[in-house]
Amino acid sequence: ISLNSPIQLFFMTALVWFGCVWNTFVIVVFSLEYRRSRTLQPYEVIIMLMALCNLLVVLISASWLIVFFLNLCALLGQVFYQVTDTLLLFLPKSIVWLTAWLCFVYCMKIVKVNWRFFLRLKQKVSLVVKCMITGTMLFCFLISIPVSFRIKFRPNTTDMCKQYYIATDNLEISLLYTTLLSLLTSFLPMVLMLVSSLAIVFFLCWHSRSMDKNVTPSSTPHSNAHTSVVVMLLCLIALFIVCTGTALPVNIQISMGQHSVRGVIAITQLFYSSGSPVILIVGMVKLRKSFMKSYCKLYCSTLWSHCKLY
Repeated sequence: ISLNSPIQLFFMTALVWFGCVWNTFVIVVFSLEYRRSRTLQPYEVIIMLMALCNLLVVLISASWLIVFFLNLCALLGQVFYQVTDTLLLFLPKSIVWLTAWLCFVYCMKIVKVNWRFFLRLKQKVSLVVKCMITGTMLFCFLISIPVSFRIKFRPNTTDMCKQYYIATDNLEISLLYTTLLSLLTSFLPMVLMLVSSLAIVFFLCWHSRSMDKNVTPSSTPHSNAHTSVVVMLLCLIALFIVCTGTALPVNIQISMGQHSVRGVIAITQLFYSSGSPVILIVGMVKLRKSFMKSYCKLYCSTLWSHCKLY
């Protein structure tokens, strides 16, 4: 992989542009909402935090890829890789768990059951979300710390920027760490995503019979909003599976000492962080309306400026 191809360079630039613009848009929308109402819904807090983490991943990944492909590590030093590699593990893993919690919170919001435990969670959903966010960030930070201790430059090597991990003779420990990392930060969140999303789908399918028998103008938009949420969550899961399916064999290669393919991980992280806000904007009513409103204002102002010229 190199940046010598103009197509690859254009693709990377487009990902960075999309990631910065759309994640910033999500952050601005919810920041203005909080400034206006002084409160945010629990799922809005999760989405805003996801957008903030996505924006940081895009910026850090872009800088890391430039250094990685152009061999600029000697100028920046070992600390640059220790910080960026730790953050590029901590932030994407946090985003994955936040996506899983988003699916779970929407499940609590939409699915209506009379289970006592489920009802207590609904009553204290704000506190539950705060605990989930705090626990997720702490957990992901702790499992990301060991990466920084494995980074050490080798000045005598010809490819120092791509072979900066400490070589270890004990491949079992490296494979064990990679396996646990994939299990705790990829497989378990994916299970939670699928279970929560499928629970919403099954509930809506089961409830659609009674809804179809008694359709009113007030209930139709409500059901459409739930359907839009399900589609949004399933698209996020599909994007996650595609990126994780690409990154998993690369992680195995890295654990076996083939660190030159590390750039593929950064590209998949960049792709997910740039694509997920687009899915959120299209699937969430508030974000979609804000985007259309902003687009109309921009179009009208541009049209008015052209009219004034003539």
